[in-house]
Amino acid sequence: MTYPRGVTRSRKDAGLRRGEILGAAVTQIEKQGIHPLRISDVARELGVSPALVIYHFGTKEALIGEAFTWAVQRDLDRLGGLTADCSTVPARLTTALDWYAPTGGAKGWTLWIEGWAAALREPALREVGRELDLRWKEALTAIIQDGVAAGEFTTDDPRGAAWRITALLDGVAVQTVVHRGAHDREQTEAWSRQIVARELGLRATDLERG
Repeated sequence: MTYPRGVTRSRKDAGLRRGEILGAAVTQIEKQGIHPLRISDVARELGVSPALVIYHFGTKEALIGEAFTWAVQRDLDRLGGLTADCSTVPARLTTALDWYAPTGGAKGWTLWIEGWAAALREPALREVGRELDLRWKEALTAIIQDGVAAGEFTTDDPRGAAWRITALLDGVAVQTVVHRGAHDREQTEAWSRQIVARELGLRATDLERG
């Protein structure tokens, strides 16, 4: 089916605009948190009217939920691109851990900590957060399963290992973000490698950057 030129253009622009709004929402959440956030703050970030934000998302709650989904998908896509360039499964794991860790480039950790806190009071956000967290765990589980299949990792429970590893890193992230400067980055990374290595029958040096 062929659409008039103006219709096709407007639909494309709408998709781009939604992405811009979601990116602005993430920026504002990281700056000021979820509860103080107003639709007008997101609109001001982009230099558009609050009515445009409402047109695309309807409510603040819907905007926040989609902003989390957008941020996670962006980071998972980036993770997939980074690990695709790795020649071995241990290298994929090291890359994933570096990306996931609070000192890496993934997951705006301030955003996630805000989301966890808000989820205590907001069931809808709790459900969104649970689903998105599972996607991260599934990505790590897949890498561990590949490592077991290749004889590189040793564990009878790849999924359980992924859950324990992410629980560790989540805890490290809270400490690192909330108590900035209280923990030495190199020491924190070394502890994380040691614990992950024990989970998978490796030496900590196997997870050092090549």
